[in-house]
Amino acid sequence: MDIIKQTKKPIYKKKSFMTATGVAVLAVFLIASSQMRFAGFSVQKNAVITAIVEQGDFDIKISGPGILAPRDVHWVASTVAGKVERILVKPGAQVEKGQLIVELVNPELDQKVEELHWEVVAMQAQTRALKVSQDTQVLDMKASTLDTQMQYEKAKMRLDAEARLIKVGNSTVSKLDFESSKLTVNQLAKTIEINEMRATQLLLNLAAQFEAQTALLNKLKKSYERAQFQLSSLNVKAPLAGVLQTMPLELGQRVAIGGNIAKFAKKGDLIAELKVPELNAGDIIIGQQVSVDTRFNQIQGKVIRIDPAVVNGTVQVDVELTSKLPDEARPDLSIDGEIFITQKKNSLFVRRPAFSQAKQTMAIYLLNNEQTKAQQTSVEFGLSSSVDIEIVSGLKVGDRIIVSEQTSFERHQQISLN
Repeated sequence: MDIIKQTKKPIYKKKSFMTATGVAVLAVFLIASSQMRFAGFSVQKNAVITAIVEQGDFDIKISGPGILAPRDVHWVASTVAGKVERILVKPGAQVEKGQLIVELVNPELDQKVEELHWEVVAMQAQTRALKVSQDTQVLDMKASTLDTQMQYEKAKMRLDAEARLIKVGNSTVSKLDFESSKLTVNQLAKTIEINEMRATQLLLNLAAQFEAQTALLNKLKKSYERAQFQLSSLNVKAPLAGVLQTMPLELGQRVAIGGNIAKFAKKGDLIAELKVPELNAGDIIIGQQVSVDTRFNQIQGKVIRIDPAVVNGTVQVDVELTSKLPDEARPDLSIDGEIFITQKKNSLFVRRPAFSQAKQTMAIYLLNNEQTKAQQTSVEFGLSSSVDIEIVSGLKVGDRIIVSEQTSFERHQQISLN
């Protein structure tokens, strides 16, 4: 009979041993983390940025980059199709009103203008011929009416003479001749009346014909004038005196009707377009004073519009420039702006530490008097500006703190500055 031997599991495979080992490792890790936090950490002094707590009038401002932009922009669009033959002015150049900037060509339009010209000439000749023909018809009608009138007067004279002879008893005039003469006079009188009506209708008819012909001629003239205007529009001119900002054209390029040719802006009529953080936009109102920095000069202005939309985390604020523009001012010039929100008298404030927020409590590093060590301390902040932030508690006047990024040593309560 075989005897089965029982083998013992190694101790490192036992469940109880593994559990105990895990707890021990975790405890060591926690103790090490705690010790690390309270242990010292060295930082190069020139690797951090510090600032001193000040007391005084705290100007709350919101800063934002931006550009100078023209207040009034004019896009010139093509009113006719054509091909770019010459570009006489390049973007950035100053132009005068009516100055030629681009020449287009359109051979089909040239031919159309010439054809319309001869059509107008032919229509004018037809109109003159119609007028002559109508005048002739009027003269014929007048001649016919005059002939009838003369026949009537002649017959009336004969009727009156016969009536006098019959009255005196002269037998040379028969009753039949007298009645015949009376009938002729009445017939001619009716004919005269009808001729007058026919003359009136004829004049109305001739006037309507001539009016229709004149309308056709005027329509053709308008087409000719429009074609001439389109032909002249091939020479594109500046609509105002100012600066040519953009011209998206190349030589030989085909331009369709309505296609953009150039963008113009009046020189000197500029506004500032600032991009401010969306979190600060709620403090901005119309009419607030603004200082614009062009890198060479300061320009004063006031807020005239706040964009209701947020784009890429910023809100556009338009500023009307109230002081005289310096020589370097031009469209698309990069600027920095400061919007004055309010002023708080006799306040503690300091340069804003990295990642600090208004009305928040934050742990920052306070330097000792020798500036050799920095101790982590809790500071309550109040109102903030783009550059400075108000201190509610935790610091006093003259304290120096680290305002640069603290990510590399934020786990340590105390650091050394070398």
